[in-house]
Amino acid sequence: MTQTSAPEPTPRSVDPKLAWALAHPESFPLDVNRAPRDMLQRVPGLRARTIDRIIAARRHAAIRLVDLDRLTGAARDIKAFVATADWRPGGDIDPLVFQQPEPARQLELFSRRGTLALPAPRLIHIACAIPRAAPDNAP
Repeated sequence: MTQTSAPEPTPRSVDPKLAWALAHPESFPLDVNRAPRDMLQRVPGLRARTIDRIIAARRHAAIRLVDLDRLTGAARDIKAFVATADWRPGGDIDPLVFQQPEPARQLELFSRRGTLALPAPRLIHIACAIPRAAPDNAP
């Protein structure tokens, strides 16, 4: 009996399609002019409506990268996973390129004890004599 290891859980911030695509690099790049619908559904960034548009457009002419950008609006994001009539990605898919940036977090102004977390500014007292203006009706 062979044991199969369970797939590693992915963080919630990672798109499931992207996680699958990065785990199966042998399936990409996918030719959008020839790929069946079920394989197009595996491409990160392609949704059902976009896939319908791609299938309808490729009936009339071969899809180029410019056409793919017009159909999806996000060719820059998906071009590592697809091949078109005039473009094919080179090299392996680098998973570091697709990492989600660390989410922004709120900086704390106060520490947990309720005191100011930042160093208090130093107050500088300057004693100076400010001459008073003469009244308007002075002789």
